[in-house]
Amino acid sequence: MNFDTTFIAQVITVIGFAVGLSIVVASGRYPRHIRNSLRAYAYGKFLLGSAFLIAGLRGGGTPELFIPLANGIGLAGLTLNYTCVRHLQNRPVWPFAPVAVGGAVALCCLLLLLTGSDLSAVRTLVSFAASAVLLVITFEVLVRYEHRGVPHHVTGLLSAALAVVYLVRMGAGLSQEAPLGHLVDDTVERATFLLSLLGTVIGAINYILMASDEFNRELTKLAHTDGLTGALNRRRLFELGEIEFRRARRYGRDLTVLTLDIDRFKAINDRAGHPFGDRVIQAVTDCCVGQLRQEDSIGRMGGEEFAILLPETGAAAGRMLAERLRSAIERQLAALGAEGGVTVTCSIGGVSMTREHSQFSDLIAQSDSALYDAKNGGRNQVRFFPAAALRTAAIIA
Repeated sequence: MNFDTTFIAQVITVIGFAVGLSIVVASGRYPRHIRNSLRAYAYGKFLLGSAFLIAGLRGGGTPELFIPLANGIGLAGLTLNYTCVRHLQNRPVWPFAPVAVGGAVALCCLLLLLTGSDLSAVRTLVSFAASAVLLVITFEVLVRYEHRGVPHHVTGLLSAALAVVYLVRMGAGLSQEAPLGHLVDDTVERATFLLSLLGTVIGAINYILMASDEFNRELTKLAHTDGLTGALNRRRLFELGEIEFRRARRYGRDLTVLTLDIDRFKAINDRAGHPFGDRVIQAVTDCCVGQLRQEDSIGRMGGEEFAILLPETGAAAGRMLAERLRSAIERQLAALGAEGGVTVTCSIGGVSMTREHSQFSDLIAQSDSALYDAKNGGRNQVRFFPAAALRTAAIIA
């Protein structure tokens, strides 16, 4: 290996260790899945730097057994890039994947050397493995990653380009012999090292941007959702409600609002304890989410009360859905209630938008009125406005 290629390997080593150390130091204050992703990326850079350090030492005529070691460590570090992308999406990760890939590559390289193969065979094998891992990363970033942005597309295209580079390197390994002694030293090898250096620098920048984008999305989620249930908080629900209200008025669309309240929730807390009450609130939320469409929204108004936005839903469909929610909660939470020695049911009030409504808060107020009517009528039932208002007026009269 000539000085130029050795120098490139040394630069990759320095950059790999520097990037890895910086990211490890900065990872402690992030949410868990982002922290795990940052650390996986940092460990990958440590391994990559170690692999190129060993490759640089090979230029000095170190033992041939360093070849399997360097390639195994390098592939393990590259696989950690795939692991870090999975962590960033909060997807399940097999923790032993880097060890398995790196160990398999190192073992295969060792077997090739023990059977008398030259370095071309080793280069072909390692190039194929690196291309495969890079293509998997490309697929994960460009196809499976949700909420992709510019950094994600750059990272995916960079991974694809490096995969092509290693395929060219594999072709060079198939077309020429390389005797043992020093590592292969030709134009393809130097170009591969140089492009790996550029990929390390550009990839690190783009990964930081990806992690920053994910962190900002996490902050937005925390600002918009209730910590206990994961439902929208009151402020965000009202924001979406105003948007849906204006859209419905502008285009003459239907809009229904439901207000749901857990029956006798204070008695549940008093009898079974507040932790059990939190479980009930979470279970009610999960039950409702399972019955709603993707375009519907549920928010926690406070305590045990929820509001549900149903765009493109008229009065008849809104009543049917409200009754389905009431029935599902009564049925699905029966076992949970029995565990705490209580009965879990809910009352639901609803209202469908008409021309008389001038603002979204009118819908909330009238669905609340219908909810109180449902509670006064015996609980565990559905009432809709204006039926609730008419009944109240009749009682007063």
